[in-house]
Amino acid sequence: MAQKRKRRAPRRKPIFQSEKYSIRALHEDREYGLYWYAWLWKLLRPALIFLCSALMVIGVVSIGYDRVYGAFFAPVQAESVEVVTFQIDKGETVSQIGQRLQDEKLLRDRRVFKYMVQFKGLTNALSYGVFKLSPGMSVDQIIDELTSGSQTNERVITIVPGWTCEDIANYLVSIGALENTGEFLRLCNDVDRFVGSSYALRDAQNSGTLPGRKYALEGYLAPDTYRIFTSASAESIIRTLLNQHNKVIDSVFYADRTQYYTDEEGAFHEVETYDSHLSMDQTVILASMIEKEAANREDYARVSAVFHNRLNLGMKLESDPTATYLSGEHKLALTEEDTAQINNYNTYYVPGLPVGPICNPSVAALEAAQAPDLSYIEQGYLYFCAMEPTSGNLAFSVTKEEHEANVTRYRPLWEEYDRQQALQGAQ
Repeated sequence: MAQKRKRRAPRRKPIFQSEKYSIRALHEDREYGLYWYAWLWKLLRPALIFLCSALMVIGVVSIGYDRVYGAFFAPVQAESVEVVTFQIDKGETVSQIGQRLQDEKLLRDRRVFKYMVQFKGLTNALSYGVFKLSPGMSVDQIIDELTSGSQTNERVITIVPGWTCEDIANYLVSIGALENTGEFLRLCNDVDRFVGSSYALRDAQNSGTLPGRKYALEGYLAPDTYRIFTSASAESIIRTLLNQHNKVIDSVFYADRTQYYTDEEGAFHEVETYDSHLSMDQTVILASMIEKEAANREDYARVSAVFHNRLNLGMKLESDPTATYLSGEHKLALTEEDTAQINNYNTYYVPGLPVGPICNPSVAALEAAQAPDLSYIEQGYLYFCAMEPTSGNLAFSVTKEEHEANVTRYRPLWEEYDRQQALQGAQ
């Protein structure tokens, strides 16, 4: 009988049993790092993959944003500090505003401006007026400015001494204050409309000298710097200039300009003044000639003295600017054909003063017309001519022989100056 095999008690598993590596597991652990840190790598690997993916996405989005921003939203000139006056007219649409902003190189794309204004619900917040913008502003900054209520409904205009009615009209059109010159120039001949607004115009009407003038208001639109409404009409602008001219007339004709000096004994004496027999309107006419003839302020009273001396002697004034007023030519070397023009402005043709002012004179020219240089009056100066054109200096002389010598000396300079101006105008 066979013996029964003795059963062995089952072997207990150890509490801790280290992981046994197969060849494959060992190879995988060594492929990804030190195999005894495999468990840590398994935890970090998904996080690193996610982080790298996120960085790639952020990079792509950032590059795309930079390109889109640079193409559509960025300032046209990021470093520019230039300030541009931009006007929005009443009734303009968002599309029209955007187009003009793009045309004036204040933004890159008008469509972006339109969509952003509409997206933000700011269409009704855009108001007309004058704004200060810059090429250095982004689209957002421009929109903020146009909807901030910082606009002004006024504009500044500067009327330069010596400008004619036509010069003023052209200037107002060039800055957008008027659409065209037609209405302004038509109103410059509407005497009945403005005669109650101008002392000098009324004086001219009473003296009967207005007929035959190119523009009835020539000479009475005071040169100065003004603030006017952007919506101001041609009539409103004219009334503003006429009102200022009244103030000028008051200061020149009615202010007490009496001056005194003391002699060696300490006694006071009134400074001698010139007794002009010209009317208010005649003074304005003479002042307009002085304004055109003298480039330097110190020559105003001297030119006035020459004209007064010639008037007192019954000589023709022979002023070049009066000969070219109707033609509108601007040149120094006049020909015999220029001075022979038959019209009531040409003082080579008519005796005495021209029929009306040839420009709108400054206060200084009006004062000089009333108070010529007494020493030049006493010495009998009767002539003057330009010297080197760009200097603005004048050569004065008593006799005709002296004057003709000056003309012979300086005429080549005038002719060369005229040629240069003609070339510049043709370019």
